[in-house]
Amino acid sequence: MIYTVTLNPAIDRELQVTELELHKVMRANSSEMNYGGKGINISRGLAAIGVKSIALGFVGGSTGEMLTQEMSKLDVLTDFVRISGETRTNFSVVDKNRTQFIKVNEPGPIIHAQECHQLITKIRKLARPGDLWALCGSIPSGLPDSIYADIIQEIQSLGGKALLDTSGPALLHGCNTNLFLVKLNALEASTIAGSKVDSTEDALNAASSVLQTGVKHVIITQGRKGALLSNQEGTWIAVAPSITKRNDVGAGDAVMTGIIYGLSCDLSWPDILRWGVACGTAAASIEGTTIGSFTLAKQILPTVKINTY
Repeated sequence: MIYTVTLNPAIDRELQVTELELHKVMRANSSEMNYGGKGINISRGLAAIGVKSIALGFVGGSTGEMLTQEMSKLDVLTDFVRISGETRTNFSVVDKNRTQFIKVNEPGPIIHAQECHQLITKIRKLARPGDLWALCGSIPSGLPDSIYADIIQEIQSLGGKALLDTSGPALLHGCNTNLFLVKLNALEASTIAGSKVDSTEDALNAASSVLQTGVKHVIITQGRKGALLSNQEGTWIAVAPSITKRNDVGAGDAVMTGIIYGLSCDLSWPDILRWGVACGTAAASIEGTTIGSFTLAKQILPTVKINTY
């Protein structure tokens, strides 16, 4: 089974303006609303592919109820913990050509100890050997920086495989748990490696540093440059095809969706990476805060080049 855990889900609201201008009142030409948070986005993406998953996390208030109802409409199974706070709303403003955007994320509600305990108990009851668990996104107030590490240890002690996509102290804690897989962008990779990750050589060195922490599989995304996957079996770099980028908000979540899809199909590591980059590229080429098109990802897939290092 595949599970996603989103500790800080959100309603994502996008406003489109003619031109993005600072220090001026801008008038929206159109608006779009989606329901997500990183793990939620992955569950939505998997549902679009036809792959079943269960989304866990915290939801509260009217926005939390809206999110839960929308997931049901999208055939996404959920098992959320209801909290006393209100699920956050995130805002994006993009220009008409989708070449510039501003994204502002609310911090999210305060999670109380009893609510955290309920989630850990759910995870402990659900975890089974071989299950894939995607733990993604920011940590809301009230939870310790070690929360993902704590969840990873629970999952992996029961034979599950944890995949982590977060940042900051939570990322550092999570990478010290013999983690199955971590997905990083260049900035996150540089945090662990202790040096900038700009070039391919930088990414290779950073991946080596991450593997030394005990992480089994490392993915580093580099935008238009593609992505790297490294483990004890080898290292591969996927070169993304050239596209007209419409909006890269959520493209990283689409990469993780493709990775999980590849893992669920028991593909080879190069093909898993290829699927991740194809899904991420598809998402970046579509307007809005959508999760990308699986049909488009399949069209892009043959154009993703894999180099072995």
